[in-house]
Amino acid sequence: MLAYMKDKHLLQQTKKLAFLLMCLLASIVSVYANDITDTTRPEPRKTLRNFMNPDSLSAINFSIIPIPILTSSPETGLRFGLAIDYFFNAKENDGKEKNEARGSFIFGQVTYSTMRQLDLSAAWQVFTKGEKWVLRGRAGYSSFAERVWGIGMQTVPEDDYWDWNYERTYWDSRIFKLLKGSWYAGLSVNYSNTYRVRYSKPITPAFNYSDGVNGSLAFGFGPAVLLEKRDYPFSARKGTYFEAVYHNYLPMGVSPYAYQEWIVDFRKFYPIANENAFGYQLFTHITDGDVPLRELPRVGSANLMRGYFGGRFRNKTISAAQAEYRFQIWRWIHASVFTAGALSAPTVADYSTQDFLWTGGAGLRFMVNKKNRMFIRVDYARNSTFGGAFYFRLNDAF
Repeated sequence: MLAYMKDKHLLQQTKKLAFLLMCLLASIVSVYANDITDTTRPEPRKTLRNFMNPDSLSAINFSIIPIPILTSSPETGLRFGLAIDYFFNAKENDGKEKNEARGSFIFGQVTYSTMRQLDLSAAWQVFTKGEKWVLRGRAGYSSFAERVWGIGMQTVPEDDYWDWNYERTYWDSRIFKLLKGSWYAGLSVNYSNTYRVRYSKPITPAFNYSDGVNGSLAFGFGPAVLLEKRDYPFSARKGTYFEAVYHNYLPMGVSPYAYQEWIVDFRKFYPIANENAFGYQLFTHITDGDVPLRELPRVGSANLMRGYFGGRFRNKTISAAQAEYRFQIWRWIHASVFTAGALSAPTVADYSTQDFLWTGGAGLRFMVNKKNRMFIRVDYARNSTFGGAFYFRLNDAF
């Protein structure tokens, strides 16, 4: 994410980095994009001769996609690295394409910054044979820095934040078993250990929070329900998605934090014309109890409330909605326009329209795998507090 926070110099650097990303993107698409004009032609064999032939190379449906990473923010400086995505479709024993499961992925990423910050992470979503099981999760280690303005809507001024440095290991995993139709039920487990915490300046009463400010160890588990009826999990054009998760967190070792967590995520997509679609998402994240600072629901990410610096607003409850119109520009080049809004408060009953947060933006999509409808996306969004951000990611936001 190329964050822009009212700083003209940073804006100029952001524009330069955005241009570099577009150049990188163009080179990736030229190599890995599928042949959109002729879907009936058999895929060429992955031989050395075909890899050296541009006409054959453009028609190969790659399952392993390397993506260079280049980002910048005030917390990390210049951040660079590599992400590798592996995509596949589980097949029944007969091996027929019509019996393939929807697209699955395993994602790995390594980045390092000019401020000596390291991030090692992995994510996965796997549909097994016959889609009888769905495995989903993420895990990793990070030495990271982020900003904290306090808790709630009444925070310190925009430029008076705390730099919050920490190390963290985490593992968030869900396993679902098919019940009937497209309904699944399963178990969700979440582990998060935040340690070696450092702040850029002493904590004052304006910080307005105490649980987990010096680190925390959280371990929670509970039931989960999933409805998966999207045609393409990476970039849906039609269908419905619903997920509900409950976690009960227990005190562990020297970490006394016990709390509960509810997450509800609903998405709906409507096809329009040939390649166009409209979709929306309703999302609620509720916590109750002694919630550590790092585990509080937050506003801002590459997938929801784009345009807000991650964690600009934090509280025990957040509800958000976003809508997006996706359309084709030319062959493998697509685009989107989107908007989103959110409310944040200690409880749902405390929501106030005076605290409504808004974002909006647009982006480009470059198809890299037609079979599973996968895109590289470049988004720019602005928010209602006059900030904005660039995003360079694989697959649509929701």
